[in-house]
Amino acid sequence: MKMKFVQITVTLSFLISSCWATNRTWWKHDLTYGIFLKSFMDSNGDGIGDFKGLTSKLDYIADTGIKTIWVTPFCTSPQADGGYDVSDYYGIDPLYGTMEDFEELMREMKKRDLNFVMDLVINHSSDEHKWFEKSVNRVDPYTNYYVWVDPIGYDRNGNPIPPNNWRSLFDFKTPSSAWTWNEKRKQFYLHQFLVKQPDLNLNNEELKTELKNMMKFWLDKGVAAFRLDAVECFMEDPSLRDDIDTESLIKVVWAEDDTETPRLHHPDTFKFLHELYLFFRQYDRENKRQRETAAFGEVYTTVDNKMKYYGTKSAPAAHYPYNYLLTTLRKFLDAEQMIQFLNTWIKKLPEGATSNWALGNHDHGRIFFYFNKEYNSILLTLVTMLPGAALIWYGEETSQEEFDFAPKPSKNLMIERDHFRLPMQWDDSLNAGFTSGDKPWVPVHPNYYNSNVKEQLANKNSTLYYFKDLVSLRKTDTLKFGDLKMYAISKWVLAFTRTFRRSKYIIVFNLGTEPHPANLHAEIANLPTNLTVVAASPNSGYSKGEKFNSILDHRNITMLRPHSSVVLSTHKNRYRK
Repeated sequence: MKMKFVQITVTLSFLISSCWATNRTWWKHDLTYGIFLKSFMDSNGDGIGDFKGLTSKLDYIADTGIKTIWVTPFCTSPQADGGYDVSDYYGIDPLYGTMEDFEELMREMKKRDLNFVMDLVINHSSDEHKWFEKSVNRVDPYTNYYVWVDPIGYDRNGNPIPPNNWRSLFDFKTPSSAWTWNEKRKQFYLHQFLVKQPDLNLNNEELKTELKNMMKFWLDKGVAAFRLDAVECFMEDPSLRDDIDTESLIKVVWAEDDTETPRLHHPDTFKFLHELYLFFRQYDRENKRQRETAAFGEVYTTVDNKMKYYGTKSAPAAHYPYNYLLTTLRKFLDAEQMIQFLNTWIKKLPEGATSNWALGNHDHGRIFFYFNKEYNSILLTLVTMLPGAALIWYGEETSQEEFDFAPKPSKNLMIERDHFRLPMQWDDSLNAGFTSGDKPWVPVHPNYYNSNVKEQLANKNSTLYYFKDLVSLRKTDTLKFGDLKMYAISKWVLAFTRTFRRSKYIIVFNLGTEPHPANLHAEIANLPTNLTVVAASPNSGYSKGEKFNSILDHRNITMLRPHSSVVLSTHKNRYRK
């Protein structure tokens, strides 16, 4: 009797310890829901999404099983770049409401046990920020808050010459200098993006203290983590060497080349990220924070370069850099090709590093645009069933599409992105239920009348319900901690197994355009004959709860429909809510 008691005590102790550790390192397994605040839900009829609108939709988000949301920048801004040009890091832009509205959102999120990831832009500010105005006037301590340099000379017309050939990363079509002359200060300032986005000098100790105080302000408000914008640009070569040619730079920025550039991925960037990591750990200790504060880096570079942003065991940097590998898919891959494609990330992960997956964000066109609607379930299955964290961009759970609504001509390669920042399609009413006003800030997709949340909630065989099933499975220990093996069952049939202790999930995809039989036993060893369908894409032909005989013979031919996926289990679906 005593022995049994000891065994039970040890088991309970292990479970409690494991649960606590998982809760503390929530970021390792969470699925994050990315929201372009301006397009999610408008509460006051002005055609612009806001905090009150987001608060009104928290039940919808929580009902999907999602536990974390990332919201694009909402601090005070002139909106030269959609809020990525901050003029007050402590203020709420009136477009989105008030600080009271934000605090109400945080209270309501806490009630639902949701985490909030704040999009933080500290590579640059707006030129309308008071720091920049004081820096122009050389008012201490702001004098060196920005990257200022003297001209290297003057041309024959008396115009100052920039220190090097660096180009704005936003102006590839018509290359323009990343340096702008300030007549009052008589120096150039660096802006790696728009002229109105001067780069902050992250080597300045007083500025770094100011930024940490600002982060503490938002952490005290309840923020769980930060998405750090434009991390690859944080630090520049102090000797200001000339950059590579513009054409090569384009390839570097779009992750097609890893040629070294003097101003991107500088070693000092990783030192600063580690400094922030230590700051967050100190904040957590001092505030006895139950969940670890995390920082995720937005980095555009090759996979090899991106791995550096994890830091090292002795000097961790970002908790993870965002993995946009899946966003580069542009064609149908067969099973072997898909395995090779996914392994370009998986095989290069540092030991102990947390992986993550995403299908899109505010800077990428929706990947669904490149495939037929049936294939969308495969994409959702990939992003949710692979190991690690995941990011879903708002509307992907319903296969929301983008469309080109006659964009304005622009020399700016990056600024015309509004066609994949369209309003969320909630129902079939005017403007898809996004706003009660006459006109949203950008048009709603014309298909909103038959492609919206309300329509999918009414259909148990919809993409939304399939997505909910996938999210619920992610809460199991098997999907959190299980290993991954990938199999090419045939040319077009791909299978994953996720195994943890005695539990196993088998995820099967038909990547092809024709029905294909799936003889799982041919490739997967020790596979039980009888399996249960725990999630099935709407086009799969299977239903959740259906029994599945994995042996292929003349009496039981398992035929997967084109572009479909199913998740099978060796046991009944049990998971923590």
